[in-house]
Amino acid sequence: MKAVKKRIKHLILGEGRKPRRIPLGLYRGLTLSIDAGQESLFYFGLYEAETNPWLRRLTQNAKTFIDVGAGCGELTAWALRIRGMERVLSYDVSPSRWPIFSDNMRLNGWDADPRLTKVQDFFPSGDQVSAVGALFECLPEPIFMKIDVDGGEEAILSCMSDLLKRKKLSLLVETHSKQLDDACFKILQSAGYKCHRIQFAWWRRIFPERRPEAFNQWIAAWRD
Repeated sequence: MKAVKKRIKHLILGEGRKPRRIPLGLYRGLTLSIDAGQESLFYFGLYEAETNPWLRRLTQNAKTFIDVGAGCGELTAWALRIRGMERVLSYDVSPSRWPIFSDNMRLNGWDADPRLTKVQDFFPSGDQVSAVGALFECLPEPIFMKIDVDGGEEAILSCMSDLLKRKKLSLLVETHSKQLDDACFKILQSAGYKCHRIQFAWWRRIFPERRPEAFNQWIAAWRD
């Protein structure tokens, strides 16, 4: 089965990294720089597909999109084409990803978009609570925030305790351990959010996502 899937990928996508227009799923219509050997799930619309209905729901009226852990920028590119989106802020601590991020913005015409701000560090000063608070005060609401920082999600939410209660905010938080998942869930519920845990679909047995962590799921959080 693995050999068959690999052959199909090579027949459709070829080999190596190059720009490919996405035909399926959340990123349909976008052109992304994809490594056929490692990132083919983007092309087939299967990458984190379990979150797609929630992303559409939680960003329905959003005017600001904050992408914490932006990676190569695929979700940032998707956010920039949402009608009515006024600001998109992208953060990632890995400098190695920025060249691909920049390519993905350029491929879709977003590289010079005035709505887009990209920063390497979500905490621009030593005082994390003040820094995050100052950032949020100047952003149009409602705000959607995605957090995927491989273990730092609880720390970010803890810095936002006051903002979670005051701002029109919805979130999608990716968690990488049961302990962190429980901690994030508790913080969000305590701030008055409705929360839903999103787990991998049954069909991941056939189309798995190769991840280093044994635990991986998401929390969707919103207030009515």
